[in-house]
Amino acid sequence: MSIKYLHLSITTAVMALILASCSPDPLSPGVEYMPDMYRSPAAEPYSKLPTDSLFSNSMEARLPVDGSITRGYLPYGIPNNVEGYEMAGELLKNPYPMSDEIVAEGKVIYTKFCVHCHGKEGNGDGLTVTAGGHPPPPAYTSAALKNLPAGKMFHTITYGKNLMGSHASQLNNEERWKVIRYVQTLQGNDMAMDGKESIEEESTGSMTSEEVMDETTMNN
Repeated sequence: MSIKYLHLSITTAVMALILASCSPDPLSPGVEYMPDMYRSPAAEPYSKLPTDSLFSNSMEARLPVDGSITRGYLPYGIPNNVEGYEMAGELLKNPYPMSDEIVAEGKVIYTKFCVHCHGKEGNGDGLTVTAGGHPPPPAYTSAALKNLPAGKMFHTITYGKNLMGSHASQLNNEERWKVIRYVQTLQGNDMAMDGKESIEEESTGSMTSEEVMDETTMNN
């Protein structure tokens, strides 16, 4: 009888525990064992933390450490002035070859970020111009831009020039160089010309934007 009584007591206790963990609320998890182990308290961005927070102002969102650089971002070491513009034209070279694949990727970028002002063929007749609300930019085949060095194009995309604003926040380094390759096809600068440019760049010791950044960092 004692063993049967023991089994009955255990069964009764287990059933009572199961029933106690139930709730008529379908959203309630019932009785949980150490819920913080799998449902940790969340801190909303820019919200105040408890007063015993490790941070003096109790704010959850923290500013980045001074001097830190965003992952994937490369600082551009050439200054935004006339001298920097000329320097970019002399020092920078496009690290991507003039290939069908690169040009195709550049065309996608151009269609998203450039065509509305520069036009489909680069004639400065995009929708913002034809609608009458924006002065036309010079055509890519114009005397001013026809033989513009790739480094100056990169500099302009990075900082902006005249009415064109900076696109540094929209296009990373790779995307800037690729869209330049597509722009060169609109200028009529084909693969044969690109090969000639590559030889000239090697003979003059041209650099990529990443190499310029590294050298500027070391000099500083």
